[in-house]
Amino acid sequence: MPVDSTLVGTVLFGVLTLGVYGVLPGVAGGVIATAIGVAATTSGLKGIRDGWRLSTIDAVPLREAVAADGLVRIQGTVRSPRSGDTLVSPIRGEECVAYEYNITRQVQGTGDPSIDAGIRCSPFIVADETREIYVDPTDESLSLDHEIDTVTGADLLERVDEARLDLEPSAHTDSGLFNSPIELVEGTLGVGERVHVVGEAHTAPERGAAGADVVMTPEEGHLIVANDEPESAALRTGARGLFLLVLGIAFSGIGLVTLAANLGSIVEILQVVGSV
Repeated sequence: MPVDSTLVGTVLFGVLTLGVYGVLPGVAGGVIATAIGVAATTSGLKGIRDGWRLSTIDAVPLREAVAADGLVRIQGTVRSPRSGDTLVSPIRGEECVAYEYNITRQVQGTGDPSIDAGIRCSPFIVADETREIYVDPTDESLSLDHEIDTVTGADLLERVDEARLDLEPSAHTDSGLFNSPIELVEGTLGVGERVHVVGEAHTAPERGAAGADVVMTPEEGHLIVANDEPESAALRTGARGLFLLVLGIAFSGIGLVTLAANLGSIVEILQVVGSV
């Protein structure tokens, strides 16, 4: 009895569809893991590069920075460009021009420990006895030393503005949250604090509102702003970069292997269907 070609085509299409859909989650997982790996690897290489620059570039007086050819390291005292144009850190409530913080709690099992986190910065003036330079950082430019404090849930509401915590209303009655140790991590670049900046200094087209005629900006990712000694900042930044690099290589490898295996399965399915 002859077989209906339309029926055969329908069956083959169904088999192909089921096979492809069966490996799509693997393909998606491979793409996601590879993307995460590439991003982590890129960040890791930047961290290692920044750590190297902090440890090897010598400091120069601010008046010599603009005449230097290429990257320089300057050090001086932080002030805001305009009176009152500052930030307030969310945990310690310090007047600053940059802060980074993370609030986590200890959890049992695989729960999400994160409560709140953030980073913010604004332009500032760095000055020594020779000159003033206007610095315009980005979040990626910061390498801040952090202070860590462990508190209980009840103390948390006294230390941090409750509006920042983004908690569900039920959390106030969740004894598991408020009886758990909570870790407060914060780094700030305060007004009047000493800062180290690595970057390229350029003469501004015209003197800005802050009165500085030399600027340092994060062009080509060259700006690093650290609030502790260069050796400590270099070690911290380099170690973090190395960790991200290893993590990125691992994720990229897993993602590429997963992607190759699942794409190979799709090719095999197509070959089987084509041979029928």
